[in-house]
Amino acid sequence: MTRFEQEINGMLGEYWVENAKREVEQAVRHANEDAIVEEDGAIRWATNGRYLMDDYCEKLEYAGYEFSREATAEKRDGESKRFIEHYRNRMKNYQPTTEELAEMRNAFGEGSVVVDVLSGRKFYV
Repeated sequence: MTRFEQEINGMLGEYWVENAKREVEQAVRHANEDAIVEEDGAIRWATNGRYLMDDYCEKLEYAGYEFSREATAEKRDGESKRFIEHYRNRMKNYQPTTEELAEMRNAFGEGSVVVDVLSGRKFYV
């Protein structure tokens, strides 16, 4: 069960029920003003073209907003995969600056191996 479901169903108290209702109203208002529902039902922001995140979709779905949560999730996943692939390609030859290496040493300790989880690159500090 998601946090939103707990809130709207009263499991966390009346304050959170009212808060969840306000968030739903706000989400619908924002979607009406700034979102585009595509032919397949996927919903994205007009301002940046990004597909809505699932927690936001959950609130719209609760309100009965007309869109496809599944189509949105599929397109958002594709968007994320393309971003990560672009990031990995961009990071292939990246070398951290002296300052970045110093920050890594300060954060993780000298002699540590810092791994960029998206690219898999290892940096020995």
